[in-house]
Amino acid sequence: MFRVTRKPSHPPRMDLTTVRETLAYMHGDAARVPGLEKLAQALAVAMTEADEARRTAARPIDLDGYRPRPYAARFIAARR
Repeated sequence: MFRVTRKPSHPPRMDLTTVRETLAYMHGDAARVPGLEKLAQALAVAMTEADEARRTAARPIDLDGYRPRPYAARFIAARR
C-alpha cells in the first residue's frame, strides 16, 4: 500500500458549470411539484451563488510552484 503526500493541502477543484446544470435540473423538477416552492427558491439562490463563484474562480490557485512528484509516495506496511 502506498500513501501519496500532498503538500500543501488545498481545496479540490470543482466543475462549477456541471454543478450549476445539476442545480438547474433539480430546480426545474422542484418547481413543478406543489409544496416544494421553498426548495425551488433555495435552488435558485444556489444557482445564483454558483454563477458568482464561477465568475470569481476564474483565477487559478497559486501553489507556489508546487508540482506533485512520483517519488513523494511512501511505502506503508500492511497490517495483519
